[in-house]
Amino acid sequence: MKILIDTVERVSNHLPEEAPLPIYDLTPFTMLDYPDHTACIIWFAGCNMRCDYCHNPQIVKGKGLYSEEWLLNFLKSRRGLLDAVVFSGGEAS
Repeated sequence: MKILIDTVERVSNHLPEEAPLPIYDLTPFTMLDYPDHTACIIWFAGCNMRCDYCHNPQIVKGKGLYSEEWLLNFLKSRRGLLDAVVFSGGEAS
């Protein structure tokens, strides 16, 4: 978890203010998305695909709703409680 927090801090420190991470939502706890591990899911907004079968169509054209600072505070508060972080949503291309 420390490596993840350090990485998010490093990346967010190098982003221009007008290009924040598009953090759309967060699922604070799951054991389904990373079997046999406790995890949270960070959902990213934006996708250039328009798949008819998309199970999260609201985030396709969505904007980031949460700041990097908010995300870091959440992750720090879960240190020692979560085994992993699952990144989902958002098509990067």
